[in-house]
Amino acid sequence: MSTSEPTGPPARPPNVVTVVLDCARAKNFAASGGGTIARTPALDALAARGTSFSHALAPANWTVPSHFSIFTGRPPNVHGVRTFQKVPGVPETTATYLKGRGYETAMFTENLHLAGGYGLEEGFELLRSRRINVSREERTVINRLTRYARFLYSARMRHLLARLPPLVAPLSTFFHSQEIAYKNDVCGPFTVDWFDEWLQSRAGDRPFYAFLNFVDTHDPYTPSLPSGRLGFLDRAYLNTPGYYVLSVPGFQDHLRWEGLVNAYVRTIEEADRKVGQLVRSLEARGERDRTWIIVTSDHGQQFGELGNFNHGCGATDSVLRVPLYVAPPRGVSLPPRVDRWVSLTEVDGWIRSAVAGRDPFAADEAPSAGPRAPARNSGPVLCEGGPVSDQVRSLKGVRSDQAWNHRLLAAYDGRRKLVVDLETSEMWEWQGEGDLDAVAPTRLGPEAAAEARRAVFAPYEAAEAARVARAAGGPAAVDVEIDERLKSWGYD
Repeated sequence: MSTSEPTGPPARPPNVVTVVLDCARAKNFAASGGGTIARTPALDALAARGTSFSHALAPANWTVPSHFSIFTGRPPNVHGVRTFQKVPGVPETTATYLKGRGYETAMFTENLHLAGGYGLEEGFELLRSRRINVSREERTVINRLTRYARFLYSARMRHLLARLPPLVAPLSTFFHSQEIAYKNDVCGPFTVDWFDEWLQSRAGDRPFYAFLNFVDTHDPYTPSLPSGRLGFLDRAYLNTPGYYVLSVPGFQDHLRWEGLVNAYVRTIEEADRKVGQLVRSLEARGERDRTWIIVTSDHGQQFGELGNFNHGCGATDSVLRVPLYVAPPRGVSLPPRVDRWVSLTEVDGWIRSAVAGRDPFAADEAPSAGPRAPARNSGPVLCEGGPVSDQVRSLKGVRSDQAWNHRLLAAYDGRRKLVVDLETSEMWEWQGEGDLDAVAPTRLGPEAAAEARRAVFAPYEAAEAARVARAAGGPAAVDVEIDERLKSWGYD
């Protein structure tokens, strides 16, 4: 990084704006994708001014643990937050750190879980969200009606749908209409408008840190085809709650995935327009030229890749590889592209370095040394593959004998990817570049899998065990109320 020579008194520290496009996967973005690429002029402009990362990885495959990693610079095995529950001893967040350095801090979120009281809001002086702490039952009529209908998650129901898939149509149609209505209520223009109003109302000349989460790219979607129309039953199948898509044998054979992918790409373009509006707000308030802008995602989204659907399950490239763009203030030069594997756990250290006037990163180097800055990736980058429910919890009707609900760990290292199933110790290996979801993996034999687990995953698992041992009172007991809330936003 290079900066212009100072010509007067010390400049005010730079602003920082971080944007998470919830559920955005890398493969549909020009900087790192393939296949169907969304049109993203706002992000392209940020990339032209700064850096695009072609190999960015989410620390986990769902919202809460991944956001905690982004906010603390620590992977889930260190911060330990994998449920909708606040735990003691979470590391200091970016917002808390910057607030202590005199920054104004604000969160504007369309994702209700970031305002749910789990600790993600710590350090933010202002918190704006359309819905705060709304339970699954309160959100939609269908959720209230089915709160006590355990039959819907029973083995008998799964067997029935396996034999007669069209029976899902009434449920999926009503459920989807309710979820779409809720999504439309929370992800309109409100969030960027709040941000703009906040910029206008700020007094003094303190630097600021703003975090925004947009849920445009989160399910549910309105499926469609680029050409032609989807029939009623095709739409009903595509709108089916994720639990049935994953757990009913043979159900995925009825899904025309291109109908969801096409709708998903449109939501990326909607989110890009919000990013453009945000940048224009900064420009109108005279803040763009002294602001770091970081745009990424907390995890991706799956549409049948290796049998997975949505997120919170699996360890595919579709759910773990995410877009990442960093645009600096005026006068700061960055490498135009970084192609090494990068974990989002590095973002906290980049911000701390940037606000102190140090290089946040270089093309093939570590983040600059700074307070609690993460060390350079000296080996593979690890990501957690779920499930959404913590290993000491259970969801009604969701059993660990269903492979999609197993806990996984993925390791990316050069051209090699490994995934281990922590419940069965099975391990798969991919070799190559590009979208590995399109490549058949090799299943390692017991001896090779055991050796790879010792060499690659053992340090991560050891840190997890040490954290659990240090935790006062040990692992949390099963909490039925929290388990019910885990079903929010499709976390079935």
